[in-house]
Amino acid sequence: MDQEQEPDQLFSAIEERAGEERARIRAEAETRVRVTLEEADAEIQRLKAEAMRGLERELASEAQRLVGDARMKARGEGLQVKRRLLEEAFARARREIERLGASPDAAAALEMLSAEASAAVGEPCTVDVDRKKGTVVAASSDGRRRADNSLLARLDRAQAAYEPEVAGLLFGRAPR
Repeated sequence: MDQEQEPDQLFSAIEERAGEERARIRAEAETRVRVTLEEADAEIQRLKAEAMRGLERELASEAQRLVGDARMKARGEGLQVKRRLLEEAFARARREIERLGASPDAAAALEMLSAEASAAVGEPCTVDVDRKKGTVVAASSDGRRRADNSLLARLDRAQAAYEPEVAGLLFGRAPR
């Protein structure tokens, strides 16, 4: 029987060694899996962090663009409001001039404007005065020289010349 036990013992020894080898291989595989998972997790975290930095840069850039656009839009709207206010100021002046034609002081003002228009033409001329409209136009006899000295024409010339100064006074900038 001794010989019969010998193959059984041999078989048991082989099975035991196989079990130990299987356990060692399993432990080694589990270690490799754990290490691989840890490396994968670390790589995922690195990629996430890199993506977040990229997104943060992109968001910061987009935020700056939006703020810039908003500032530009606000500046444009502010300029439009200022332009309307400036136009309104000159429109008010026009209404005052139109109202002046009906006042008792209009005759003296028209007489002064007529003398200035005549002097501007500088030669014998005709002066056309329309009290209702408040217009004063002097023209040479051949029609080559003409001077419109109406209050509204003077306001138009003054608006072109003094608009920057009026804007400065209305909106807080020192006149030039």
